[in-house]
Amino acid sequence: MRSAALDEEVGCSSAPTKCVGGKDAENRATDADPCGGNSSSKSTNSPSTSENFGQKAENEALIIPQLDLTGAQIEDDIIKNTQTQRSQPRRKLISLWSYFTLRGFFQLVGRTVGMQPYAYLTVAALLSSQALGMYWMVLKDRIRDGYTPTNAPSRVETDIIREFWNSSGDPMITMMLLKARDKGSMHRPEYLDESQRVIDFLYNNFTVEHKGVTLRFSEMCAPYCNMNKVLQLFKMGYDNELKRVTNGQSPSTTNNLSYPVASIGGISINLDRSFFGVRLQNKSLNATKDKGLPIEKRITNMEHVELVLTLFRGDRENQLRDEQLSKWELAAYEWSIKTYKGNLVELQLVGTEILDSEMMKDGKRMTPFFAAGFGFMITFVSVCVFLSAIYYDALDRGKILVGIGAVTCPILAIVSTYGLISMLGLRINSFMLVMPFLVMGIGVDSCFLMIHSWQRMSRNGYSVVERMGMVYEEVCPSITITSLTDFLSFAIGALAPTPETRLFCLATSIAMAFTFILQLVFFGPILALATRFEHNDTKPRQAIGWRDKVDRVWQKILRIYCRLIGHRIFTICIVSATCVYWYFGIIGLMNMKTRLDVAKILPKNSPLQQPNYILTHIVWSEYHPVTVLINNPFDVTNRTQTNRFWELVDEFQSMPNAKGPESSLIWLKDYIHFSYYGEPYDNALKSVLSDWDFLLGDNEPNKPIDPFKANLTTTKLGQFLRSPFYEHWGPFMKVSNSSEGRLKIDRFWMTIAYQNTSSWETRIGLMEQWRSIVARYKDLNATVWEPNGMFIDQMLSLRSTAVQTGILTLLCMIVVCSIFIPNPCSVITASIAIASISLGVMGFLSWWHFDLDPVVMAAVLMSIGLSVDFIAHVSYHYQLTNKKVIVDGRVVKVPVKGPQEKLEHTMASGRVLLNIMESENLMTTTS
Repeated sequence: MRSAALDEEVGCSSAPTKCVGGKDAENRATDADPCGGNSSSKSTNSPSTSENFGQKAENEALIIPQLDLTGAQIEDDIIKNTQTQRSQPRRKLISLWSYFTLRGFFQLVGRTVGMQPYAYLTVAALLSSQALGMYWMVLKDRIRDGYTPTNAPSRVETDIIREFWNSSGDPMITMMLLKARDKGSMHRPEYLDESQRVIDFLYNNFTVEHKGVTLRFSEMCAPYCNMNKVLQLFKMGYDNELKRVTNGQSPSTTNNLSYPVASIGGISINLDRSFFGVRLQNKSLNATKDKGLPIEKRITNMEHVELVLTLFRGDRENQLRDEQLSKWELAAYEWSIKTYKGNLVELQLVGTEILDSEMMKDGKRMTPFFAAGFGFMITFVSVCVFLSAIYYDALDRGKILVGIGAVTCPILAIVSTYGLISMLGLRINSFMLVMPFLVMGIGVDSCFLMIHSWQRMSRNGYSVVERMGMVYEEVCPSITITSLTDFLSFAIGALAPTPETRLFCLATSIAMAFTFILQLVFFGPILALATRFEHNDTKPRQAIGWRDKVDRVWQKILRIYCRLIGHRIFTICIVSATCVYWYFGIIGLMNMKTRLDVAKILPKNSPLQQPNYILTHIVWSEYHPVTVLINNPFDVTNRTQTNRFWELVDEFQSMPNAKGPESSLIWLKDYIHFSYYGEPYDNALKSVLSDWDFLLGDNEPNKPIDPFKANLTTTKLGQFLRSPFYEHWGPFMKVSNSSEGRLKIDRFWMTIAYQNTSSWETRIGLMEQWRSIVARYKDLNATVWEPNGMFIDQMLSLRSTAVQTGILTLLCMIVVCSIFIPNPCSVITASIAIASISLGVMGFLSWWHFDLDPVVMAAVLMSIGLSVDFIAHVSYHYQLTNKKVIVDGRVVKVPVKGPQEKLEHTMASGRVLLNIMESENLMTTTS
């Protein structure tokens, strides 16, 4: 077989060659090289140049009568043949050099595939054996910080508070939401009793087995075991008042169960962290004297309480404790939805581990969709291969093998990727479970190209080696460009600053590389083996009947369409429509909001949808705390430093959404009170407090202390932290002994509460203001921490990350196209097309009311990957200067001249792209 790469390199005429002089001469012309070289076995194996000369002269003499040549012409032909024989070494050198071209290299690979298909299949089997690594596959999401850039401020803030807590990770904060099943108030006696019973059970009696150890939360909660002390104190005061009113006594003067700040035996407690959806009674009513009211309304100022919230918090001080807390949280969640059957109270638990678990369950729910997509893909590929075989009159059993191989190739790439990722010790997140849909769609297209090239040479008498060489030479350069661009577009995404996006792009780029390799070493050998099932009849099919009609109709449609899109009026219309498309895309992109909505990420039937709604519209609307840390040593005797601290507090408490000083948790306020007035009660009264029979009158000091003027020392600090009324402030502070033996304050933290923060826009604005405030107090080394800070930084960085990824992908495409497509026009149009598609996807998603979140970001990356595939195919085929056609059963090259012919050739290659597009649509629609 002649080398097509050689034809290109030597620059010979590639027009079809047909010799005259009878059947023998015509046969020789078929075996001869159109460039003048002789590639038939008879010529190349001649013993000597003189023998070749004589053989050639004899052959020429045989056709002299038919050609009617003169003696001078015969002499000229003899001289030309002599020169041809002398140039054989040069032709061999050029033939060797041709294999260093992209086409020549793949022709060589294709020939070796045809000669040794089983050797390549062995390589494919070894490569696919990495799928065994799926045995160690770990499915896990990191919702909290997985989509936050590694350089985000929230990561620094989180590291600071982890250092304060001496924790290796974020604390486990599990929220328990308790609502009345009858939609009534939660501050009714029986509902408060049930709430307290459930809380005590989970704290003390609920057990989980982990690595042979029985876990109870009461053993893992330190130093936050008293976080729910407020609810306990309120319940004790509530029971005491309930007993008094039931016995006909008047309410106690030492208890005031008012919302938002109650007073129990002179101790002020904030109820706005535990009770939500509160409606207060009309102040004009004297509820304590109206015996017709329900008893709960007679002892409190609350008319209705929609929700009771309590927290289970523990520090992940090491890896073992991290595993234990995660195990407990997930087990408690399973107990709440499967075991707890309370008739009064509806119980819901929310936590980071619970959210991650639900995300992974959602990913596993895609298994039926992937199975459906796989089934549709098998059906579509089989039908296409079957119809193509009928069209080329080459239907046989081998086509079943081709159809199975076309679908198996990307599947092997997918499972090998999962196996390799798992063997590297990386986890599989939920985004990576979407990757198979993308890889299946992109992976099958190259198989279609190879099938199309292989199928149309089915009855032309080529050997397996020759045929595979021509298939690889024709198709693999285009596959290389598309695979490389797909690989690089996702490899760039793997450089994104967000860990979850990096994992998704890394896995997809590896899958793209595996798909390309397996197409060469797995699907190519499958085609070589399928060739052996074909009929030995090498008679080319006759261009008559329905096949000829189909071909002529297609060619006619193709010419009409190419003339249409090449017409000036049509071009003006297309350009105008594109400008309109760009206009709406740009407007949509500018108006796109960055928002992370958990409701969109979770399935609509997820158990977490309702608690997410409660948190968003009730809890965060009424109470949204921020933690402020003072990281420099704090001297309470230094008036300058304490005044700076109170100025910082005033700035936080004077913000528009702040709830006010009564909702702030600041240990220094209680220490000032303690320093001036001591314990709320003496020891005798403490013994009375144990029975909650408050006999004394109002013990609250009448004069508030101005914190800016308070004179403090640390002499009472130890006593303050040991007090049963103030010991809960211990976890808020880091203290040590000074050289004089007194306690000194190294660091501490406080919380400031805000309200009306249901929208992410409000929370983002607050976070930016908080960071701006602490930046002005560098002398205190103040920092802020907010549980949703990671999510806020995700939204603040998504827009810049999307733009950065899009620009890098576009630049990468330009470089790749410039290398493999040496046509400036094709490179420019391909770059504009990719930018246009990315702009349209982002812009019109905004018009359809989608927000920019990690899910949309992944969709954009996938759309870029798909668009790059088609654009690279079209751009590559348009810049070709010749094409291959079958003439008299042999493949020859003909030049492609002029824009119209180039366009027809490109669109003709798009005939197989229609199958590719349909196959990718099947997979993406299923996903």
